[in-house]
Amino acid sequence: MATVLAPRRCPAIKTPVGNGANFMAIFTSTGFRNLTTDEYSAAVETLKPDIAIGPADLFHTSTMPVPKKLVRMAERTEEWTDAFLTPKRREALKEAGVSVFAPVLAVPYPIQWEHLRHLADEVIDSISGLAIYDVDLLPDIEDNYEPLISLPRLSLHIPATPQAILRQIALGVDVCTIPFVNAISDAGVALSFTFPPPSQNTALLPLGEDMWSSENEASLKPFVEGCKCYACTTHHRAFLHHLLNAKEMLGWTLLQIHNHQVMTNFFAGIRATLAEGGAKFEEQAKRFAAVYEAELPQGTGTRPRARGYHFKPDPNPSRINPPAWENFATDGEGVASEVVGTAEAAEGTETPLVPDVGSLKLEEKGFAEVAHDKKKHEL
Repeated sequence: MATVLAPRRCPAIKTPVGNGANFMAIFTSTGFRNLTTDEYSAAVETLKPDIAIGPADLFHTSTMPVPKKLVRMAERTEEWTDAFLTPKRREALKEAGVSVFAPVLAVPYPIQWEHLRHLADEVIDSISGLAIYDVDLLPDIEDNYEPLISLPRLSLHIPATPQAILRQIALGVDVCTIPFVNAISDAGVALSFTFPPPSQNTALLPLGEDMWSSENEASLKPFVEGCKCYACTTHHRAFLHHLLNAKEMLGWTLLQIHNHQVMTNFFAGIRATLAEGGAKFEEQAKRFAAVYEAELPQGTGTRPRARGYHFKPDPNPSRINPPAWENFATDGEGVASEVVGTAEAAEGTETPLVPDVGSLKLEEKGFAEVAHDKKKHEL
């Protein structure tokens, strides 16, 4: 297993403000802050990851910036690459066994061709691979920059489904990032796909099974038939269904163990198919798209309590779970009014006493005195 270090997480948290000339805006455990190239370089030298992603001027919003901004992003990334790969630091990283992957931005090729030329002509001896933020740029790189073709490609272009992973591999990606494994485990879904895919049935097969389903309440089957992971060989669906309903973290942990095993088997199947040739892989990828549904299941239950990687900086983000409490009043006058109305309508029951004064008056005289005065007034 390899460790990868980058200035921003994947997928990146959108920051309130953009990057500056000498810093990147990032999200940390204590909030947003600015990270300089020297600070990031010092962290790389201290932590010594297997792969270090070079600093890049990435988007800080969800919309595509104007062309002038895109040009500046490419220029700034080139400047930061040179500042990161100083001769002294190159030697230090080489001695520490750190492989540097140069970033390729998710901007149109005509805008960053100079940055790519700089990588191919001047930085090629100092980098070990490319960190691709948009896999659709790979054909342009292969057509125009021969020195970069042989470098390993790490995709930071987030795939949403296993079909998207297969497409990235078909384009030439060597290493994929798959954050949807966390999301699908949190949703209570056990992945069930394989590669190569099974023989096609009349109906499309789901990519996963919803463990929240009531069908699993008393099922002694493994999460997925035939799976050899620890979770499937040790526990059954009914136990997992109980854990999820009880909000026990062990339930999501078991799902994560299972889903990681499914992804491990998925990539093992991809490697075995690629060993038989590109044509065989392309054939099996087409079969996979024909056999399985196009989208991952969403899950029907609640998610675990929010943790650090759930952070969303968007304004007024939607809750991942429905609120635990809600106002049951329908007339806009609060719950107490409904209680009173219900009690008055029930014959032979005592009407609850609801004070008609404010909290300051209650604090001054006491609830009992206020109630006594109210009854005396009614008499």
